[in-house]
Amino acid sequence: MSKILALDQSSHTTGYTVLQNGTIVIVNHFDCVGNDLGDRLVQLRQKIEALIDKYDIDEVIFEDIQLQDVNGNKETGIKTFKVLAEVFGVMHELCSEIKMPYTAVLPIKWKAHFKIAGKGRSQEKKMAQAYVLKNYNIQCTEDEADSLCIALYHFDNSNVFDWT
Repeated sequence: MSKILALDQSSHTTGYTVLQNGTIVIVNHFDCVGNDLGDRLVQLRQKIEALIDKYDIDEVIFEDIQLQDVNGNKETGIKTFKVLAEVFGVMHELCSEIKMPYTAVLPIKWKAHFKIAGKGRSQEKKMAQAYVLKNYNIQCTEDEADSLCIALYHFDNSNVFDWT
């Protein structure tokens, strides 16, 4: 049986979903607290390691990062990208160290798969929540909805043979 852990990760709140052979086991989130980014990154790693152990995970799927304006503010977008790059580095390092297979999914890929397209990040997060509620009857946070969509996207696409 295949168990995947899908993450909509950040240095503050991370949504996560566990799927077992395409069936939802859990959709939830956790918080990393404190003002120091280094402390939050340590918490992030510890919490993800605990989830991997608790659910006997076979593969980790997480959202790739992309540079974007945040509310039309390029400087804020660059700062956010830098923090997410550090989060991505922790994910990559953890999975490499424990020899855990992992996949980074571009947001544009999973959003296109579920036809989630809005004017800005906030609207797209609300659309993901609406998709999850309509199709799975799960009321969840934005981060939880994104993690479930990432998990389902990966599951849908990992069972397709690639002829290239």
